[in-house]
Amino acid sequence: MILRRSFIRWFLDSTRHSLRSIVIGIVSLVNIAAIAQGSNTGEVTPFELANLLVEPGEIVRGEITINPVNGDTGTFIPVTVLHGKQNGPVLSLIAGIHGSEYSPILSMQQLPSLLDPSQMAGTLVIVHIANMPAFTGRTVYFGPTDLKNLNRSFPGDSSGTITERIAYALTTHVIKPADYLIDIHSGDANESLRPSYSAYYAEAGGADVVSQSKRIAVAFGLETVVQFAGSYDSVDDAIYTSAQAVTLGIPAMDVESGELGIIDDKYINPITKGALNVMRELGMVQGQPDLPENPLFIADRARVYSEHDGIWYADPLVSTGDYVTEGTKLGMITDYLGRELETITAPASGVLLILFGTPPVNEGDAVVVIGEIGEL
Repeated sequence: MILRRSFIRWFLDSTRHSLRSIVIGIVSLVNIAAIAQGSNTGEVTPFELANLLVEPGEIVRGEITINPVNGDTGTFIPVTVLHGKQNGPVLSLIAGIHGSEYSPILSMQQLPSLLDPSQMAGTLVIVHIANMPAFTGRTVYFGPTDLKNLNRSFPGDSSGTITERIAYALTTHVIKPADYLIDIHSGDANESLRPSYSAYYAEAGGADVVSQSKRIAVAFGLETVVQFAGSYDSVDDAIYTSAQAVTLGIPAMDVESGELGIIDDKYINPITKGALNVMRELGMVQGQPDLPENPLFIADRARVYSEHDGIWYADPLVSTGDYVTEGTKLGMITDYLGRELETITAPASGVLLILFGTPPVNEGDAVVVIGEIGEL
């Protein structure tokens, strides 16, 4: 009996000791995890953009100031920054490089309200309207004062014309700090454009940049993906927004959704959805991107440039989004008295991506863009 009691006492003491060790171990693991989480949270420092300082978990709206130079009035770039509480990439979204491309601008007005920076990883930089002079001046392609195309002006010049200074500010404050960049466009106020598509440089920036650019271009979720050809010897040669980014080693993509200055959710919503898709792909917000099952890849683009100033008439039998064969009549150009000057035909077979949609045409305008189909 004594032996049995001694054994029971020993067993209970041993069990209590073991349980105590297990509990201490569990508590230690919980404490280590808490310390690690606190340490990770502590590593997220405030994000700086120009004169804006954004704390983790906060959203800040403000502007990048473009100071007056050489007697002009200067301008500003309206921006919103959402800085997550967890570490992650910096994704920059740029709308309004061309001031009459409204779908991207309106999408970027909506996007911040769909996000909670306290639940985000990384940082989202939204440029609402890159080219305020062109937006307020309602001009197509060019700035109203210096007649320069912002999407031909990178990396810009800090003491140049107003368009060149905008490009310099975007390069400095929006492109260079980014880990990924999306330049968002639509068909301009004179362009019919279908289907909506994403695009990336398939040859510029090195293998990793190309791979990551393709990754986000597909993740954006549109059914058509255009592969830009060509590379650049230096940043001075990379005059386009996303070309500047990839030449700097930053994965980038373009988007085209919308046309002719039309305000319609069928053009706006795919941009908003696509931006969220890319954020999911990059782990900035929870969820999986909604990917197209079999996207159509456009391997190259063929263009027709007008040889005359005059009036454009699109052929009523064709529409953007159609598949056309080489030689198909697409329209004609007349002089201002109605006399035919030039017949425009398809230079290659493929998808008719862009077609002039308004009458005024100038010598050198790209009146037609055809996408030649490639393979994944």
